[in-house]
Amino acid sequence: MPVKYGWVVYPKQTINNKFGNNAFGWMKESASKNGINIDIVFSDGLIILNSNTAEFIYNGKKLNFPDFVIMRDYNYTIGMQLENLGIKVINSPQSMMNAKNKAVTSQLLVKNNVSTPKFMFAKDKNYDLIHNYFDLKKFVMKKIDGSQGLGVYLIENEEDYNNAYGEIGDEYFCQEFIDFSFGRDIRAYVLGNKVLGCVKRISDNSFKSNFSLGGRVEKYELNDSVREISINAAKATGLEFCGIDLLFTKDSFTVCEVNGNAGFRTITSVSDIDIPLELFKWINHEIY
Repeated sequence: MPVKYGWVVYPKQTINNKFGNNAFGWMKESASKNGINIDIVFSDGLIILNSNTAEFIYNGKKLNFPDFVIMRDYNYTIGMQLENLGIKVINSPQSMMNAKNKAVTSQLLVKNNVSTPKFMFAKDKNYDLIHNYFDLKKFVMKKIDGSQGLGVYLIENEEDYNNAYGEIGDEYFCQEFIDFSFGRDIRAYVLGNKVLGCVKRISDNSFKSNFSLGGRVEKYELNDSVREISINAAKATGLEFCGIDLLFTKDSFTVCEVNGNAGFRTITSVSDIDIPLELFKWINHEIY
């Protein structure tokens, strides 16, 4: 029987994450439980040679071609090279770009009739137009490709806008502020056509409830509304393995963001759901 072999690609900065731990060992152990060998590959150290045939050099050695690659990195070049060789990439390079660019995410959600807050994007400075567009109410302003709650600002007045505009200094994305969901949201974990589970994220002192910014999490019972909107959001962006961030509305949920590289410590801390184990079970079914 041929050896089952894959890569998990990370950026090197993952080694120094602020939680003081990482998922490398967890990934390897979960793969092994499913009879799969994996290599952890840092994108920063990967050299791709491509004349008539492609070669991957890592730490001075030639790597064997994998059966599949899990991208924990938004590196489009590496993802495209792998996909062009017919290697299964999870998530596909295009879907990762769809998730990374918040404006593109929202465009795709609207196109596919998935609820998301009213939004706009621009590069030029124009507070009055934006303020009017959001009915003279406060709104959220974001870096168009930010993550982990960084580069996200609540704009209550022109001074807030000017400060955020100065810090972003590039194309930016603005989104209707859902006051009903202040300091709380739902992170749902999607794999294939299934929602594995979800957590409620809460902040006592900020409109942002990201765990990475000090928010706390508690178990949230998965229901049909969360399941349906999360699966539809993943399909709209083309993601197979992702986190969907949902805001509470008075009668349901709306999609705030879609994350193609979602952390999964939070759900394991409040439930017995093991995301890496589920991921490699799914890979066994999908690929082997």
